[in-house]
Amino acid sequence: MPQTPNLIRERLSIFCYKILLWLIMGIVVGTLAALLMGYLPIWFGPIHIIGSIGLGWLLISVYLRYTDRRLEQLTSTHQANNGKATPARIDNILYAGIRMVETRDLMIIDITVFPESGEPYATTIRQFLTVEELEPLEVGTIIAFYEDKHDPGYGIVTPKQPVEAIGADIETFKAEKIYPERRKTGLLLLIGRNPNVFKRSVSMVLIFATFGFGFLAPFMATGNMDWLRMYITYFPQKLVFQYKGNFNPEMSEKAYERAIAYIGERRIESVLFYKDYTMVRVEHAAMPGSVSSVTIRGNSVDAGFMSLMEIDTARLFTVDAIRYDVLKKALDDASTDHDLSDISYIGFRKDTRRGARIQPGYKQHHIDIHIVFKGGKKSLDYHGKTGTRLPR
Repeated sequence: MPQTPNLIRERLSIFCYKILLWLIMGIVVGTLAALLMGYLPIWFGPIHIIGSIGLGWLLISVYLRYTDRRLEQLTSTHQANNGKATPARIDNILYAGIRMVETRDLMIIDITVFPESGEPYATTIRQFLTVEELEPLEVGTIIAFYEDKHDPGYGIVTPKQPVEAIGADIETFKAEKIYPERRKTGLLLLIGRNPNVFKRSVSMVLIFATFGFGFLAPFMATGNMDWLRMYITYFPQKLVFQYKGNFNPEMSEKAYERAIAYIGERRIESVLFYKDYTMVRVEHAAMPGSVSSVTIRGNSVDAGFMSLMEIDTARLFTVDAIRYDVLKKALDDASTDHDLSDISYIGFRKDTRRGARIQPGYKQHHIDIHIVFKGGKKSLDYHGKTGTRLPR
């Protein structure tokens, strides 16, 4: 049967709706993942929840509006042709286990249809119905059936009584012609109405691509694609309780470069690298002598709500005084007799060197590398310029 322009527009609209729905689901899941990984600020969480609920409600409303309009179109088409609906008998009615916004239930309705011309036939309809529409429906009830001319044997039912003349044996007649039950393919079939291997394969490819793009969108927007890749690469470490995070070679270098880029030419009090984030205490541009703490996760920076803290300016230094190769040397040395997964943080800080003989009234600060292990009871110190381990 040739497709009319209206049918082509309808199927194109359905295709676009399903693509949009998979894209939105990908964005919602991707945004949640980015929030859990710290790549989006905490305050974005309520926005994500409210936005997800709002989008879900909007998409469901669009779908329900489409089903109502489709019923109107089928009804008007039949009225234009013969002014009457086809009578059908309910042989069985079951709840399919899906409810839309607490107002409509998906029902599986087995019916026997008695067309004006042609032999009666049995078919199965899956349709969302309201409580008011369901109330008069029971086995043996005669209802109105509107067949979709583009999908013979299937259509939509309404609880109203049809005006077609009803035969005397309509309550006991058994149809020999039976249309097989066609399960709702829903979101899993993007093209066509009748599923087959080709259509399912093409649909799954499109679904995977659309959902995947939506999932990656929040990471692309925040510049965290590389961090997501590294997180996936090193995720197996979590399964064996050996997760090193930023202490892995590639991630440690990336974390260092991101921290240096954020600091720029400002003075800092400390740069501490934890497994999943970097903590930087940097001097406030408008208030010399005061530092604020910022947290860097991946490529995202969260200044938080912490107030400024005054500090001895003698403990401030610039990024010119620290180097990544020295930090890596300290990490490599620590790995010889310690498990890097047990490290709480490693970083640069300018402080009084342990064991140094300090005379009263004299301050001598050194930029050293400090490694603190879980619990804070064990630590290692390294020379900030050479990367050699300092005596305890």
